[in-house]
Amino acid sequence: MSEWLLRGDRSVQGTVQVAGSKYSALAAIPAALLAQEPTVIGNAPDIRDTRDYCALLSQVGARAERAGCAIRIDPREADFAPVPPEWAEGLRASYYMVGAQLARWGRAEVGLPGGDRIGRRPIDLHVKVLRAMGAEVELDIPGRLIRARRSGRLQGASIYLDTPSVGATAQAMICAVLARGQTRIENAYVAAFIVDLAEMLNAMGADVRGAGTRLVRIRGVQALHGAEHALIGDQAEAFTYLAAAAASGGEVRVMGIEPGQLGASAFAKLAEAGAETEAGPGYVQVRGPARLRATDITTGPLPAFYTDYQPPMAAALATAEGVSRIAETVWPERFGYAEGLAAMGAQVRRGVGEITIGGVRRLRGRTVVATESRAAAAYVVAGLCAEGSTRIAGAEHLERVYSNLAAKLRSLGADILELGRGDRDDRGAAAPA
Repeated sequence: MSEWLLRGDRSVQGTVQVAGSKYSALAAIPAALLAQEPTVIGNAPDIRDTRDYCALLSQVGARAERAGCAIRIDPREADFAPVPPEWAEGLRASYYMVGAQLARWGRAEVGLPGGDRIGRRPIDLHVKVLRAMGAEVELDIPGRLIRARRSGRLQGASIYLDTPSVGATAQAMICAVLARGQTRIENAYVAAFIVDLAEMLNAMGADVRGAGTRLVRIRGVQALHGAEHALIGDQAEAFTYLAAAAASGGEVRVMGIEPGQLGASAFAKLAEAGAETEAGPGYVQVRGPARLRATDITTGPLPAFYTDYQPPMAAALATAEGVSRIAETVWPERFGYAEGLAAMGAQVRRGVGEITIGGVRRLRGRTVVATESRAAAAYVVAGLCAEGSTRIAGAEHLERVYSNLAAKLRSLGADILELGRGDRDDRGAAAPA
């Protein structure tokens, strides 16, 4: 287990470049298996999830090589091979390999997804998508596997998603681009990273229309070719910097993301809490007040307040004047940071699917334990505002979803030591006792 040590009472200031979208990358990497030629994915975040996914492609014989910010995927020598649970359990999005394997080889065997501990991860909508398109699907729960097969090409279908789902929408798109006939995805998830996946697939020769709306239409084609596509910026990373600036009374401009990709609700809630927001082509910016004020938040599928924004925003509101209430409708168990914020001095009351936070003017540095990535981000925001030092155990979760987060925060004025490598920071200096 790695740890971070943050010295608090720091306002973050400056400009920072956001990495490519994690959600775009985790769909784009398996989608590249569908082409008959190499594909280059630009602006690919260098995070543990993308590294693990590239290693996973090696299980089926594809070559995935990183050069700078780009990943080149050559699928020409790929062949079917099962993806065992031990390879899939660390990945939230291992299920995309089911659609990619089915579309390319007519059968799939993939370990059930893992990822952050934020509640049960149902895949019922994925199964619904696969069966609607003619696949036979078996869930081997004891073996932690999903198996699927089909005769001939997958068949285009009309698919209604009972709830808007990122994963099921992307899964249906991956399956449909090489299917026979047309596919309609109704009640599709509306997000910039769904548009990003569609643009990459279209660059590869697919015919995807309507991405970014509730109705996505796909006409299947016979084959896909290689392409070059640069991913959009990561919304959750961008919001983490904005929340840190708002909570610490700082001012941060985040480059590499369009305001519309972040979502209007993000700006609205920061403004309600007293922060000044600004946005323009390719950037978003926040200036924090002397002290935030409380506000109420309900998460939901985009364009509602995004669930990944919730933990860092909760940490910011732990310093606000008044009592804030947060209702979490996407991952009702996503309050793993509650105990740590309480230990740091916030007045926290946790209910079923909701949390109440009474803010304090100054949090106190403590040792806290992160069990998932966004809770770790919440502790980072809280630690920047706290008196004294905050030690975050479980900081390795940050490496799953954030690219060079510590270095970027240092460039904004944060004082962070990364421990767990012989108790040395990344510059080789011994950490304090």
